[in-house]
Amino acid sequence: MSTTQRSEGMHAFFDGYINSKTTLKQLVEQYENALRDKVEKEKHADFSYLNTQIPCITHYAIEERFKVVYTNEKFREFQQEVTSKLYCEVSLSPNNLLSGDFVVKEYVHFEEDNHRSVDFIVHLNEVNCNCRLFESKGILYRHAIAVLIRHGIFCIPDKYILRRWRKDMKRFHTKVKISYDNWDIKPEGQRFDKMCNSFYEVADLVTNNKEAFCMVMEAVDCLKTKLTLDGSGCGSSQCCANLIKDAI
Repeated sequence: MSTTQRSEGMHAFFDGYINSKTTLKQLVEQYENALRDKVEKEKHADFSYLNTQIPCITHYAIEERFKVVYTNEKFREFQQEVTSKLYCEVSLSPNNLLSGDFVVKEYVHFEEDNHRSVDFIVHLNEVNCNCRLFESKGILYRHAIAVLIRHGIFCIPDKYILRRWRKDMKRFHTKVKISYDNWDIKPEGQRFDKMCNSFYEVADLVTNNKEAFCMVMEAVDCLKTKLTLDGSGCGSSQCCANLIKDAI
């Protein structure tokens, strides 16, 4: 399935740009055209996200939070989960005192005049559910939302706001070296390439040393967390130096 899905993704990416008679030289040229078109479409979409506001359907702060950070399409999905919370009833799990679990009874509509209740277990400590829909769809599902709102919890930890759905995320493929926008001569492009080269050198040095590998990964994870919390700009070179010192 993974191989098939990857192949379908490539077909969709090159659709309209190449065919069975395309030469290797034409493929290279059309690759840049396809990538340019994809980047331009995403720039227009980003502009639309930043200038189009979808009204909230509730007064919950949790909905306002996702409205600010998520793309419009993903925010609409989240709104559907908020409205579907109406079909959920929350009660304590028999072993709640020990585990912090809650039972969410959802009234599911199957066919005309055919409804059935289904029980789900939500672990409040980690805000996850045995339906596993957060892991598959990437947004907080109705069962977890029902438990959070029931207990007045509206401040959502950042780990439940996935980076790939954020409207301010810059996709990695926009940094690929291509000729149409002279990315490699721009200051940000030069910084990006220099960092990548340094990262490759570090990776080459520690690949065969487990202790060194763990040390580097710990420092990188720490630095990444601090940069994410403080913002990508960090404010000053001194601030960046302090972050690196703390990470090491």
